[in-house]
Amino acid sequence: MVLYPLNSAPPETSPPSTTSAWEAVARKQKEAATAWWLVAQPDHAALAGDLAASIQSADFPELDAEVVQAITLHDAGWAAFDGGDARGAGGAPLAQARTPHLTHSGRPLSFLDMALGDFLRAWTASIERAVEVAPVGGIMVSEHFSRLAAMRLSMNLDREEDAAKMREFVRGEVERRKTLAKDDPHRESGRSVLVDVLQFCDLLSLYLCCGSKDSVEFPQRFNGRTIRLWRVGEMGQTEPALFGRGLSLGVRARRYPSSGETPSITIPFLLA
Repeated sequence: MVLYPLNSAPPETSPPSTTSAWEAVARKQKEAATAWWLVAQPDHAALAGDLAASIQSADFPELDAEVVQAITLHDAGWAAFDGGDARGAGGAPLAQARTPHLTHSGRPLSFLDMALGDFLRAWTASIERAVEVAPVGGIMVSEHFSRLAAMRLSMNLDREEDAAKMREFVRGEVERRKTLAKDDPHRESGRSVLVDVLQFCDLLSLYLCCGSKDSVEFPQRFNGRTIRLWRVGEMGQTEPALFGRGLSLGVRARRYPSSGETPSITIPFLLA
């Protein structure tokens, strides 16, 4: 679940003029609040797919329908935990809304706080769903989660028992990608850039879904260029500009604790 805090206290210190997009998302997932909009992971991923399909930049590779669909479904495995309104093959719903997992204090659990066994299950199911789209889809989503696993291992966050499970996951995904690559016409270097696109759209979607207003910088580089985003009123302005004359999108969210008047909404986004 991606948390969008409501009624939260203002920060004690002002954020820097530009921060990393990951730091902005993580800060929102930890922010104290009395209520939240909850965005299911499959719905956040569907927004990432919409963003990918809308990019208009010569710095980015051309994205075919299979690549965009893989980005759209890259968190499909989280439906077992989050539910969501996103649609899978044939327009069928991925899952119905589910009661959020809670901490002992009653706070909804963010995707960053899920147990290792749960997110490995969600990652694996997401990869398997992407494989159904096309070999390149499976490779992209597999590499995406393998990069996240490698980053987590480098931070030494887990007990040795859990770290061993993570290393086993990474090894298994290396073998999966070797098998899938036999049926994929893309060159290895081309696939690597497509994973960068997935991870950029994933992070931009997370940033939007969590309600951050920070000016941010993204870690991915395309054609040697770093992408930044800052706020102009309600508009998110990218530099370099990625979305032509502008883009209007939205994501479904439900309120926790639930409110009889507005139990769910579509959160709107404006980008340029």
